Amino acid sequence: MTEIVNGIAAQTTRRPRKPKPDVLRIENLGPIREAEIAFGDLTVIVGPQATGKSIFLQTLKLVLDRDQIHDTFKHHSVAFNGDSAAFLGGYYGKGMAAAWKEDSSKLHWNAKSLNLPGLAKATKARERKESLFFIPAQRVMSLAGGVTQNFGQFNYGDPYTLRYFSDAVHDLLQNEFGAKGELFPQPNRLNDTLRKPITDHLFGGSKLAVDASDFTKRLVLKVPGHKEGLPFLAWSAGQREFTPLLLGLYWLCPAGGARKRDDIEWVVIEEPEMGLHPQGIATVLLLVLELLRRGYKVVLSTHSPVVLDMVWALQEFKQLKGTEGDVRALFDLPNNNYSKDLGKVILKKDCRVYYFERDQTVRDISKLDPGAADAAEAQWGGLVGFASRTGDAIANVVNRYESKPRRKKRTASVTGADSQ
Repeated sequence: MTEIVNGIAAQTTRRPRKPKPDVLRIENLGPIREAEIAFGDLTVIVGPQATGKSIFLQTLKLVLDRDQIHDTFKHHSVAFNGDSAAFLGGYYGKGMAAAWKEDSSKLHWNAKSLNLPGLAKATKARERKESLFFIPAQRVMSLAGGVTQNFGQFNYGDPYTLRYFSDAVHDLLQNEFGAKGELFPQPNRLNDTLRKPITDHLFGGSKLAVDASDFTKRLVLKVPGHKEGLPFLAWSAGQREFTPLLLGLYWLCPAGGARKRDDIEWVVIEEPEMGLHPQGIATVLLLVLELLRRGYKVVLSTHSPVVLDMVWALQEFKQLKGTEGDVRALFDLPNNNYSKDLGKVILKKDCRVYYFERDQTVRDISKLDPGAADAAEAQWGGLVGFASRTGDAIANVVNRYESKPRRKKRTASVTGADSQ
């Protein structure tokens, strides 16, 4: 752009406008009265159980990947024959079709009006790519007894997101890792800065491997000092929950020079904290930052205050001109090139938080201000509410105890007269 200054032509530049965020709006669908979410680079949704978080995220997947979902069902010989209710039951789970009410339910993607019965039918579009990879809360079911399950091993009415995720993990183990016995640590998968906390906080020095001695590929943990691998059901609950998540991250972070997986732009992870100690949760969040570094948009649903601790810290760093060194300190990362790059990239990302409440309007609580008038924001969607009440209850008891008059202790006399 040319601007005239004192009669002299000067070249000026304008800052490029930030692209508008993608927005999904849903009204009157199941327990969701009204939810409008403008997605950031990292979007976190919180709220009690049965408030519609999973329905919202599954609908996001359906909106983005409608044709690819229909093709997957067709590939696995699942035919709905144009029956919208049957498709919605097969996608969300049995009975979900009844959640859509023709007279009141509404669905908008970036201001474009849609509806579930319409999405239950495939289009004739030539491009049928997948753009969102979904890691569901039920992911442990993808490893029944340590054996991966393919799409067809599940039943009609089992959520599509679980079936598809399980099939992707199954394909990864059967093909990409088919000839490899050891799955973690993998020198060509994830930076060593990421592998170390996984070893320390999640596998405790054990190695994740495939055992095919019974003619079936089963996941085992090779524990130092033990000849035989530890079977899946003998693992800790956290290890069982984390392993399918790790395999999903392997799928999203290909070996070699590829930064991302094919056409995938979005990643949804439900309850990444499941079964994990806070140090394990912090390790998983570090892997989430790696997904952001690679250019994915990430959406999390969570019941863990540790997740919001991270978001709040990153928000404060950005506002107070924090540095990549602050990010490294937050995650206890070494001073190396990878960690520095990760910290710099993450400080440029936009983080947003939304609170779901049954039959209420979803609220934006992204500021996470402890002093906010809105209790949902001040208590981080209820995740720190109990801790606050605990502090208040103890303070009341202390004040009541200290305000009571003290009785003087009676001391027994040792004189002979008093003893008589």
